[in-house]
Amino acid sequence: MGGFGRRWAWRWVPALALLLPPTSAGGQAPRDSARIDRAMHDAQRDFEWHRRMNLSWTSGGSGGACDARIGRFCYWHGTTPDSAPPEPATIVRARDELIARLDSAGGRLPGDGWIAGQRVRYLLEAGRTDDALLAARACRAALWWCDALQGLVLHVTLRFAAAESTYDRALAAMPDRTRCRWTDLSTLLDGAAADRYRHLGCADRGPFDRRLWWLAQPFYSLGANDRRTEHFARRTMVEIARQSVWPVAGSWGDDLRDLIVRYGWPRWYERVRPDISADPNFSVMGHDPQPSFAFFPDGRLLDSAYDARPSDWNLRADRAPSRYAPAYLEAVEPVSVLLSRFRRGDSMTVVAAYDAERDSILGGHRVRAALVVMPDERQAFADTAANAPAAGALMVTAPALPALASVELLDRTARAGARERQAIAGLPPAPGMALSDVLLFRPGPELPATLGQAAGSAIASVGRAAGPVGLYWELYAAAGTRTTVDVSLTVERTESGWWSRARRFLRLGARGAPIALRWRDAVRFVNGVAPRAVSVDLSRLGSGRYTLRLEVSAPGVPTAVDERVLDLAR
Repeated sequence: MGGFGRRWAWRWVPALALLLPPTSAGGQAPRDSARIDRAMHDAQRDFEWHRRMNLSWTSGGSGGACDARIGRFCYWHGTTPDSAPPEPATIVRARDELIARLDSAGGRLPGDGWIAGQRVRYLLEAGRTDDALLAARACRAALWWCDALQGLVLHVTLRFAAAESTYDRALAAMPDRTRCRWTDLSTLLDGAAADRYRHLGCADRGPFDRRLWWLAQPFYSLGANDRRTEHFARRTMVEIARQSVWPVAGSWGDDLRDLIVRYGWPRWYERVRPDISADPNFSVMGHDPQPSFAFFPDGRLLDSAYDARPSDWNLRADRAPSRYAPAYLEAVEPVSVLLSRFRRGDSMTVVAAYDAERDSILGGHRVRAALVVMPDERQAFADTAANAPAAGALMVTAPALPALASVELLDRTARAGARERQAIAGLPPAPGMALSDVLLFRPGPELPATLGQAAGSAIASVGRAAGPVGLYWELYAAAGTRTTVDVSLTVERTESGWWSRARRFLRLGARGAPIALRWRDAVRFVNGVAPRAVSVDLSRLGSGRYTLRLEVSAPGVPTAVDERVLDLAR
C-alpha cells in the first residue's frame, strides 16, 4: 500500500497570493473578482473539511517501517494493485457541488489561474476527464499555466505524446525562475548523482536532464517519455496543492511538495485513528496508484550509458528516492534476451531473441514486442511487432556505434510488461578478418544460409533443450577474398576467478571441455560476408552454466573470438 499519514492538529492556512499563478480579471471589476476568488477559496476549504470528516476508517498503515520519512510524512510502497473502496456518497455530492461552483466562477473569471487549477483537479478526481480537458482549454490565465493544466489531463488520460509536446510548450513560455524550479530533479536522485546535480546551475543542467530522462523512460517503444510527463504532471499538482487545502495536511510545507514530486499524489484517502482512547484527533492516509516502480537507473550511467547492464535498473528497489506507477502497467518483469550483432557496411544489424514463455502473466499470450536500439537520446532504431508470441526474435539495423538496446514486451489487456535493457558495443571497421556474435537458433531440416533465415528461428537461451542447438555466425573480410580458416568451438562449464581467466589467456580452456570441436574451412567472402552455421548436440551436458567459445584463425591475421554464456536446466 502506498500511503502517508501522521497525527497532527488540523488547522487551515490561507494560500499566499504571491504563490498563485498569474491571473487576470477576465472583464470583472476588481472588487467582484476578489469576492468571487475568496468565495471559491472558502468553498474549496469547506469541501476538504467535509471530505476529511466523512472518509472511511482504516485500522492503520503498512504495519512496518517507513520506506521513506519525509518531514511530517511516512511513505511506503506496495507491490500489488491497490483499489479504492466505494467513496461515501456524501463526499461525491459535495464534490459535485464544488465543481458546479468552480465551473460558474471559471466562466466569470477565465483568467483566474487558481480557479482553473481547482476545476481541473476536482474534475479529474471525479473521473470526468473530458470535462477536465475542456476546463483546461477554457483557461485564460498565464499561457504556461493553462498549457500545464492541459498537459496534466493529457498525461492522466495516457495521451503521452500530446502531453509531452504540451509540457514542452509550457516550459518554453515559463518565467526563467519557474522553469528552473519545475525542471529541478535533485529530489529524484540520491548519492553522488544528487550531489553533482545540486552544484549545477539551471543553465548547465540540460545535458544531465536529457541523459537522465532518456535512461529513465519506461518503454522506448511507446515513443513519448511518460516518466517525464509524470514529473511535470506532479509539478502541476504541486502548484495546485500549495495554493489550496490538501486532504492529508493542514498546512503547506516543503515536505508535501517533495512527497508529491518523488512519489506522486494520492488518488484516494482514508482516516486513521492510531489510538481512539487516547486522542480525539486523527490523521489522513493517502493512497498512490500501486504497484509503483523505480525507473531511474544507477547513477553511474549518467557518466557512461554505454556500460549499462540489466542490473543497473532495479525496478523494485525499496528505498528508491522516486517511484512511478504507469496506469497501463501493473506488473513488469525481466525477460530472457540474447543480442547478436552483424556487420552491414558502416551499419550493424542487431538480432534480439527473447523468451517470456515462463512469465506467469505473459507466457502463452500475444504481446506487443519491440527492439529499440539507441546510440543516444535523440536517435532510435526500432523493430516492432504488434501481435507477437511471448518468445520470438526482432531485428534492427542501426549505425555501428555503441548504443543502448531495449527489448520490450507489453500486453495492455493484462496490464503487464517485460523488458531487458543493456548496452551493446559498436562494430567499427577491423583490418584483416572479423567475426560476428554467435546467434543461437532452433535447427530445422536444413541449416540457414542467411542471417534472415537464422533470425527467423533464433532463441534467447538453450534453457531446457535436450537436443541439438544451432549456431550461426558471420566472418568479414574484403569482398572476393578466398581463404582457409581454422575453427575451434568449445563448450565448457563456466568458472570464475583468476584460474579461469588464466586458462583462457593461456588458451587451455578446450582441454577437458565437455564439447571441443576443431575443423578447417574454406571460405569465400561475397560482399565481404561469409555466413556459417552448425548444429551442436548438448544433450549429454548436465544442468548449469556453460561458456560457448568460438575461435576463427587464418594465416597472417589475428584470431577472431566470440563467447556466449549458456544456461542449461534439465
